[in-house]
Amino acid sequence: MLHPERGRWRRAGLALLAAVLLAALAAGCGKKENKLAAEYDGGQITTKEFTAYKTFLKLANPSYASFVDEDSVQETILQQFIGTRILSERATDDAKKKGEDSANQTFKSFQDSLAATDAETKQSIDDLMKSGGLTDDLMKTYLKEQFVAQDDAEAKVTDADIQSYYDKNKDSFKYVTVRHILIGLTDKDGKTREKADALKLANEVKQKLDDGGDWTALAKQYSDDTGSSENGGLYEKADPSQWVEEFKNAAETLPLNQISDPVESTYGYHVMKVEARGTKTLDESKTSIRTLLGSQTIDKFMSDELPKLITKTYVPKPSPSPSASASASPSASAGASASASPSGSASAPPSASAPASPSESPVASK
Repeated sequence: MLHPERGRWRRAGLALLAAVLLAALAAGCGKKENKLAAEYDGGQITTKEFTAYKTFLKLANPSYASFVDEDSVQETILQQFIGTRILSERATDDAKKKGEDSANQTFKSFQDSLAATDAETKQSIDDLMKSGGLTDDLMKTYLKEQFVAQDDAEAKVTDADIQSYYDKNKDSFKYVTVRHILIGLTDKDGKTREKADALKLANEVKQKLDDGGDWTALAKQYSDDTGSSENGGLYEKADPSQWVEEFKNAAETLPLNQISDPVESTYGYHVMKVEARGTKTLDESKTSIRTLLGSQTIDKFMSDELPKLITKTYVPKPSPSPSASASASPSASAGASASASPSGSASAPPSASAPASPSESPVASK
């Protein structure tokens, strides 16, 4: 299931999409379409609608553009499209109203981001939408269907459900608050930095901090982590399981409130200060648990009930070969589209409703 994450349109750097969208546009040209893509109990999906939906996915997450037209995933994407539509139609009036409001807000954020980008990217996006038959109204419809399906599922999660999940999974709510300055093996200009030079500079940064230097100023000046360099290197109450192993281990074991020696990771050297460790309270975790349990309800519908409702599909079937792996599916895992920031929760559902953020934290697990 492709679930919405409301903030990502606002964070999106649309210029990053230009090359991806041009490639997607070229890949989608000249394909002959049949009249129907699928029939299901209560409705049908035309190939025109399905093409527009796949175009929406390409805009929603640029990483999908590389595989969304592959034969091996057509059935999966089509099923998710139908399932989302059925769930949105079944939803309560309250969920429909909330979903429509969220869709309108998200679409406006997209338009605002698009207005602020360069002419070449605007043209690339416009060309992609036109070639794929994706109108503004259709985009809002697809956004609304996803928000409505998720909101309706979340509304059915009870406080008892949330309490039970929290009690059984307390370890997954552990957090670390940490500051770090990364001296990367690739600098801000994309140039390679030798390990010895990175370590030397990291030691210099540590000395400046030991001498009373300001984290905010030094992170902004030196850190190659674009996800934290503008806020003093801070990741607050972050899930350590999202981090590369070396950074995670240091964050979980370093003494509190001490400036560390440089910690080596696959990205370079981190000068770190762990400010707190703990476990998020139930109140702090309710929203993420509700989202997770709502997503699980949707996934159960997709796997158990939906196949019985689809009567006929007219798209290529997935190959049984090992190459048709789960990773090809846009719903493969939360990690497929969760924020690369180490503060991104592992329980965050994948998003198909917003462009991905252009900056990924270099401490995020690969």
